[in-house]
Amino acid sequence: MKKIILLSFLIFSIVAVQAQDKKLTRKEKKAQREAMLTEQTKKLVAANAWQFNATQMLPSSGRSRTLSTPYNVVLKDGEVDSYLPYFGRAYSADYGSTDSPMIFEAPISDYSVEDAKKGGYTIKFSAKNKNDNVEYTFAVSANGSASLRVNSTNRQFISYQGDLVPIEEKEKK
Repeated sequence: MKKIILLSFLIFSIVAVQAQDKKLTRKEKKAQREAMLTEQTKKLVAANAWQFNATQMLPSSGRSRTLSTPYNVVLKDGEVDSYLPYFGRAYSADYGSTDSPMIFEAPISDYSVEDAKKGGYTIKFSAKNKNDNVEYTFAVSANGSASLRVNSTNRQFISYQGDLVPIEEKEKK
């Protein structure tokens, strides 16, 4: 009888310990995921090769818009490949042009990275599209979420929200 009581107590204690371990693993998984994102962001910024995936557009006048189509900015090998929509006032534009001024490929200049509060980064650079100088300012948090502010000499500024991720390879058709 003593053996049965002792055995049942032992089984109960093992089950109780395992139940507590499951609660801790969720917290540990979340902490591990955040640490992985922080490390990934640090590596991407240090390598100067990353992709910004825009999820929301915030024009300087008007309402914000959620972006369902994949828009992005790719920085690699000292060049920027910008594919972003634009809504706002143009002070000077090509007559009859319907192309977005934020869709272009160009070499970058004045590239700088500064450490921001709470482990984030501020990344700044400028590029020249067809007839406009464009300045990009990224505010990147430690976990990879980012905001982008684009200033142009010929247009109103515009902001975007999104994430900093590794560069996705484009499919060749």
